Formats: sequence, C-alpha cells, structure tokens
Amino acid sequence: MTVTKVQKLIIASETEISSPAGELIHLIEVRVGELDENLELTTEDIFEIVCREYHLNAELLEKELNCKCPFALTGFLSELERI
Repeated sequence: MTVTKVQKLIIASETEISSPAGELIHLIEVRVGELDENLELTTEDIFEIVCREYHLNAELLEKELNCKCPFALTGFLSELERI
C-alpha cells in the first residue's frame, strides 16, 4: 500500500498521514512550487525545507534519489503512489 511506503519516509513516529498519499504528494508539489519562486533559495535549500516541513527523512531520500532535488523528490513520491 502506498501510504505504508510513504510512512517509511516520515521521521516522526507520532506523525500520522491523515490524508490520502495523493493529497500529501500534491501538497508537497505545491509547496515546492511556492519555494521555487524565491530566487534566493537553492534547490538543496528547497529540498531541506520541504523535508523538514513534512517530516520526511531527508537522509534516506537523498540516498534513494542520489541528490537533494525537490523536483526529483516529487517525482519519486508520485511513482510510489502508483505502485
């Protein structure tokens, strides 16, 4: 189940996914877009901010993606949703 895979990426054990995984992924995509409009932020900054705000395990995701790209992150999460 997708929620289980996404939950593995969540740091805080007390954090629960109350919305469907697709909705969570959409929220992350929107937030990446908002942060991307700030020209002072690098893609690595955006990646770190999104991971922190959504309690995602940045270390694990960086290893899985081989980068700190917020756009790769949203693509990766979308792929997990399809599985």
